[in-house]
Amino acid sequence: MSFARKTLKILALIYLIRGISDLVIAGVGIATNNLDYSTFGPNAMLAAVVIIAKGLVDLAAGVAGIKGANKPSQVDGAFKLGIVAAAATLAQAVLTLPALGGSALNIGAFVIVVYDLFFVQQAHAVKAENKDRL
Repeated sequence: MSFARKTLKILALIYLIRGISDLVIAGVGIATNNLDYSTFGPNAMLAAVVIIAKGLVDLAAGVAGIKGANKPSQVDGAFKLGIVAAAATLAQAVLTLPALGGSALNIGAFVIVVYDLFFVQQAHAVKAENKDRL
C-alpha cells in the first residue's frame, strides 16, 4: 500500500470519528435544547441541522475514503464527499460570525476546512496514482 493510500485511510478513520462526534453533539444539543446559543445566536437550530448534515457527510466520506484506500478505483466518491464536507464545515463556521447573529469567529472550523482540503488532496493523489498504474 502506497503512502498516499495509507494517509487517505488514516484521514478517513478520523472522518469517521468526526462524523460520529458531530452527530452526538448535535443530537445532545437538540435533545437538551441547549445547542450553545451563545455561539450560534438565533441560528442555533440551523446550526444543529448543518452539524447533523456535516456529521452524515463526514461518515460517508470516511467510509468512501476507506473503500478508496483499499480499492483505488473507487476513490472518486471520497474526493467528491471531501469537497462537500469542506463546504459544510465552512457553513458551520459562517453561522458563528457576529454578522449572522453568532458571537465569535469559529477558528476551529476554519482549521478543519484545511483538514478537509488535505483529505481531498490525498484522494486526488490516490486517484492519480491509480491512473498511472492502468
